[in-house]
Amino acid sequence: MRSILIANRAAVAVHAAQVSRRLGYRTTALAAADDTQNIHLTHADRTVLIPGRGQAQTYDSAEQVLAAVDRSGVDCVHPGYGALAEDADFAEGLEARNVAYVGPPSAALRLAGSKAAAVRAARDIGVSVLPHATARGLADVHARLADIGLPAVLKPDFGEGGLGVRIVHSYADVADALADGGADTAWYLERYVPGNRVVGVSLAVDHHGTVIPLGERESLLISHGLKLLEVAPATGVGAATLAAMRVDAARIALAFGLRNVMTVEFIAGPDGYYFLEVNGRLPLAYRMSERQTGTDLIELQLRIARGEAIAPDTLPVDRSRHCMEARLFLHPGELGDFPDLGALTRFDLADVEGLRWISSLDPGRPMSYELILAQALATADSRAAAAGLVRKGLDASRIEGLRCYVEEITRRLDDLG
Repeated sequence: MRSILIANRAAVAVHAAQVSRRLGYRTTALAAADDTQNIHLTHADRTVLIPGRGQAQTYDSAEQVLAAVDRSGVDCVHPGYGALAEDADFAEGLEARNVAYVGPPSAALRLAGSKAAAVRAARDIGVSVLPHATARGLADVHARLADIGLPAVLKPDFGEGGLGVRIVHSYADVADALADGGADTAWYLERYVPGNRVVGVSLAVDHHGTVIPLGERESLLISHGLKLLEVAPATGVGAATLAAMRVDAARIALAFGLRNVMTVEFIAGPDGYYFLEVNGRLPLAYRMSERQTGTDLIELQLRIARGEAIAPDTLPVDRSRHCMEARLFLHPGELGDFPDLGALTRFDLADVEGLRWISSLDPGRPMSYELILAQALATADSRAAAAGLVRKGLDASRIEGLRCYVEEITRRLDDLG
């Protein structure tokens, strides 16, 4: 590994470029012609232009990015997070080119990418799963729900975790839930767990089969499939349950053949916990794991990709410190046709001790690809103190021109007391 193509944009691409250069790699960035917030380009040694308009045709297009790999002559690709980072066809294309991939093998990504196949594989090794089924079309969904029971969760079988998720409480809800999918969409159905807690167990596996724990976090607010507020450690779940989740996460990672950094998600309810899905990529919340372990996760990814053996005891997880991250996604009502989201008229993020803002936005430029404006990451001695820092930062910041989820997040913080 001598040269790395960073197949992403915005803050994660900036971080990947900085780490890669620090480790001595030559870096290549991707640029879409209509990406007006292309700050990441200034951190790379060179740039490759990719044609197309909008995220799906550019940064998330396996075909376009593989063509950029061919033109640039790099020997490694770092995908960051997002759709491309979980695209098995993209990983397979790199394997065919003998280009290193900072992520799992294509076969493991393909297994993890189907929610139904992943649940079956987890069940086969003895991990608890919810009653589930797959279906196509309204009549088929109704028939499967008769076996699963209501309420239930409907989500596309393939796709990024959280996207397209719908909760249905009656058969009358199903038609609306399916409206966003095409006629040929394969749907994954599972029993809904009232009063649940969603827990993400992050870990890494090196190429020698060593499992490295990277901490756990709990979702406190989810809207439209987006995790808006997460906290670590996951003190809302009992210690014995968390310990069992960690064991099952490691078993799943090894059974699936996954490598590098990933997150295994579980849902905990009154009667136990159940496997949900695997995200075989760097999580959006990776900075929380960095706070818990004291290590740079992108550096860890690159070390694993070049074949280093990682000793787990060199990365102890500190669960005495509490991290909370709020994510200021744009509200769905603001998401018009790419690549014309509009512009912010004010974007002032307050400087609060103990709170870090993660953002690469230049408010002076129009926005074309942004779905998330910023992440507010607080670290403190208690969950309440971390929540207080996030609330203080949100209250003192001014974001105008486009609506994000500030109000929803602050209401949830108020509920926490």
